[in-house]
Amino acid sequence: MTAVAEQDAGALAGCFTAEAELRALIPPGVRERSGQSDAAALIAGWFADATELELLASDVTDVGDRLHVWYRFRGIENGEPFVVEQQLYCTVESDAIARANLLCSGFRPSDRAL
Repeated sequence: MTAVAEQDAGALAGCFTAEAELRALIPPGVRERSGQSDAAALIAGWFADATELELLASDVTDVGDRLHVWYRFRGIENGEPFVVEQQLYCTVESDAIARANLLCSGFRPSDRAL
């Protein structure tokens, strides 16, 4: 979450194993990436145009043998405020994400500026 909030693609890549698999359901559909760099680049790319990004809330918990990670951001992109939430269910190996299924709310218009 910190890596996303700080828009640090290198730190985000460090959250994944070299052979990571990411499947994401986002508006407008499913995106899949394999490998540490590609998985991180997909996520980082969604936030790359944000000129401001603030982490509003987040949590990490176990759901059986999966790690559940969620976060909500508020930001500004192209002068327009937005809010977005993502949920991830992850398989972790050696303290890094080996597989993740991500669900995204989409970037929703927000009437609250930062």
